[in-house]
Amino acid sequence: MLVLLNTRAGYGRAAARWRKVAPELERRAGVFSVEEVGPFDCVAASVREAATRGERTFVAAGGDGTVNLLLNAVMELGDDVTDLALGAVGLGSSNDFHKPFRPDSFIAGIPVRIDCSRAMPCDVIQINFEGQDGENATRHAVINASIGITAEANAAFNEPTSFIRAARKLSVDAAIIVSIIHTLATYHDINCRLVIDGIDKGIFSVSSLGVIKNPHFAGSMCYDTPIEPDDGRLGINLCERLNPFQALMTVAALHRRRFRGRPKTRSWTGKRVLVAGDRTFALETDGEVVRARSAEFSVLPGRIMCCR
Repeated sequence: MLVLLNTRAGYGRAAARWRKVAPELERRAGVFSVEEVGPFDCVAASVREAATRGERTFVAAGGDGTVNLLLNAVMELGDDVTDLALGAVGLGSSNDFHKPFRPDSFIAGIPVRIDCSRAMPCDVIQINFEGQDGENATRHAVINASIGITAEANAAFNEPTSFIRAARKLSVDAAIIVSIIHTLATYHDINCRLVIDGIDKGIFSVSSLGVIKNPHFAGSMCYDTPIEPDDGRLGINLCERLNPFQALMTVAALHRRRFRGRPKTRSWTGKRVLVAGDRTFALETDGEVVRARSAEFSVLPGRIMCCR
């Protein structure tokens, strides 16, 4: 087992959390090697080298962004990923990859997914997008992707102001809500054309668009979209023309796992989603944010094995 450790995760608390979990992790999983996370090219090279010498289990020790970094490094191997297992040790803030949490999945209060013997095939979201520089690029996600308020709030959460840092001392949910309020102060809807499975749904004034494989996101928020990790579909959740009060009420509803049927929301499932905006927008994939002009989301059924 190769562990990619991100000591900067969880606002720099990951190193201390790792020291708590490492001894029991070794007892459960046996001897493993650890490398600290560096730039993507270095991570991809480490994964490629380890896979060449026969390594088949790769574990991201960090937050959801570390899981995403490792996933994208593994996906660089192309068709050779079908017999590899992706695991994680949740040292981050939200740890959505581990949700819903299982009582037997914790070590010293930290969620882990390291059981490769019970690994299950999971779908992967592939995102082909045009960046703000006009270059085309591809990313992958195993949890969810989004544009709009959620993506902008993720960007604020990742580069926190003093108010967000102060809220983080209270709880992750408090920091997320402050990030959303901060975002709402300057956010303007994006006019987007939305095409699902080749059917033009029209142009929407997008407050937020979530494309998901896991309904859990951002602390305790959760969609009620019927989606499974291996069902070969994407959950597509749209909020349009929300004013700040309506946005906060939607956040409150998501904390109660209520979304579908709310005013100014729409939900679909599909296999391919094309989004073209009238301006550059934030594009979030498993908590990591880039800027894009357009994006196409598609599902890769059963593309990666994920540890239990």
